[in-house]
Amino acid sequence: MTADRATEFHTLYRELRIHDQREFYEGRRDEYRSAHQQAIIVRNALLFAAGVAGVGSQFADGTLRSAIAIVAAVLAALAGAVTAFSALVGFSWLDKLYDDAGHNLAEAEIDWRALDPHGDVESGLERVEEIFRKETGQWGQLAVQAESAPDDRHP
Repeated sequence: MTADRATEFHTLYRELRIHDQREFYEGRRDEYRSAHQQAIIVRNALLFAAGVAGVGSQFADGTLRSAIAIVAAVLAALAGAVTAFSALVGFSWLDKLYDDAGHNLAEAEIDWRALDPHGDVESGLERVEEIFRKETGQWGQLAVQAESAPDDRHP
């Protein structure tokens, strides 16, 4: 026996709209979380190496001491560059954005399963679509923040 249109819509919306989008959000969250952790590890390794080189330069004389000190300074500068890149891309902010959206969709999916396909599904639809609007709004907020950032080139 075939399901009626309301039940088919209910199932398709859950699978193709809620579940697929939740998987997308969770995948992006994992990607940005991993990138943030990698940036932290690289930064810390560079800072540790810079510290070791700085201490090591104390036990050398002449040109070798200067060379080791330069290496330490370059490593520290690279650590700063990694930190700046991580902040510029916003790995932790993107992790939180996708995590929040995925978590909200997971809750909405549970509620959607409990809805009667033949009842009033409008409130369930509105809740899910509001999650998408909020996530999209965060991107707009990011664009506004970028536009309103002070421009050091023009006094």
